[in-house]
Order: sequence, then C-alpha cells, then structure tokens
Amino acid sequence: MFICRDVVENIMDYIDNELDLKTLQALEKHTGECPECKAFVDTYRRMLDLSGKMKEQTFVTPEVRERLKNLLKSRMKPC
Repeated sequence: MFICRDVVENIMDYIDNELDLKTLQALEKHTGECPECKAFVDTYRRMLDLSGKMKEQTFVTPEVRERLKNLLKSRMKPC
C-alpha cells in the first residue's frame, strides 16, 4: 500500500521516469485518490519547469552588475 510519504520519497524518480512499473502504478493510483499528493506532484513539476526557465533568463545584465559594483564601492568606508 502506497502512502503519502512514499510519494515524497519517490518524487524525483517519478519526475525523471525512473520508477519500476509496480512503483509507478502504485504512486499514480495513490495520487489519483489523494488530492494533497496530486497537488504536491503538480506543484513540484511546475516548480521544476519554472526554475528551468529561470536558468535561461539573465536577470542581472553586465551593465547592472557594474553599476551595483560601483555603488557598493562608493558606499564602502576606508579601512
């Protein structure tokens, strides 16, 4: 019998499609019957999707980085 803790313990292998058939079927049966675990799996997938997209984004351009560095230097007190 699959329980919620088993979903958490197997989430990475599930997402990576590395579960054996028996475990996969048990996990999918459980998430089909447990709304909390289904929400957990859906949220986890979405988080991975969003974090993967964030890797492709450049939030701090070289210009912003240089401006920030200059600002920090100007605010530093001499030792």
